[in-house]
Amino acid sequence: MVVVLALGALLSGCGLFGSSPSDPIGRRYVSTEVEGRPIPGGGPLQLSFPARERVAASAGCNRFTGTADLSGGRIRAGTLASTRMACPPPRDGADDWVRTLFAGTPRWTLDGEVLTLTTGAVTVTLTERTDER
Repeated sequence: MVVVLALGALLSGCGLFGSSPSDPIGRRYVSTEVEGRPIPGGGPLQLSFPARERVAASAGCNRFTGTADLSGGRIRAGTLASTRMACPPPRDGADDWVRTLFAGTPRWTLDGEVLTLTTGAVTVTLTERTDER
């Protein structure tokens, strides 16, 4: 019994059964602050990592999904697919804002429930979202 519990704790810490406290995989976040260029229309940025090497994002207009490499403390997003809604001003600029954020290969840090993304032009602070909305 002790061996099984110890093995379970070890595997959980490695991220094989969900995320660890220092891993955003399987978690969802919503922006609470943007320093630098604001999100057109006010956002917020909703960001999730539904599975290892997957990212989903929306800043108030279309939803983006695709691959992402989080190694080395950076988000290196692959080509992102998106819905194709036409959004009225000022939200019509939100999609370009998201593309620019990911094109900047943001550095990410996670401190408890707070995820921070930083590029040369913007810093986005996000808080983990635990509700089912």
